[in-house]
Amino acid sequence: MVKFSKKLLGVALGAGYDLNSAAQQLTQGSPVSTPEKIFSILKTIVQYTYTIFFIVAVLFILIAAFNFLTAKGDPAKIIAARSQILWAIVAIIIALLSVGAAQIINNFIKDA
Repeated sequence: MVKFSKKLLGVALGAGYDLNSAAQQLTQGSPVSTPEKIFSILKTIVQYTYTIFFIVAVLFILIAAFNFLTAKGDPAKIIAARSQILWAIVAIIIALLSVGAAQIINNFIKDA
């Protein structure tokens, strides 16, 4: 695939194809025209990811609580419930990191 791409680029350059005008044509219908728009798209994706992870985490916590209540002292069920709570905490951490990562990327884009 890489060889094909290099050959295609070589043919385009050899034929005198104007890459500048090709790039302008590609961006005409694109929703991303400035770095600020890139961040707004990234922010929207992060917000959806954040919401989904928190919903999943709450569901996991509710299921784990139900498993704790119905365990009746069974060590295997208690271990499973603790594991579910652990994964719920992991989901919450990932959600919080996604917001932090978006802010870091925003700082890089604005500083550039």
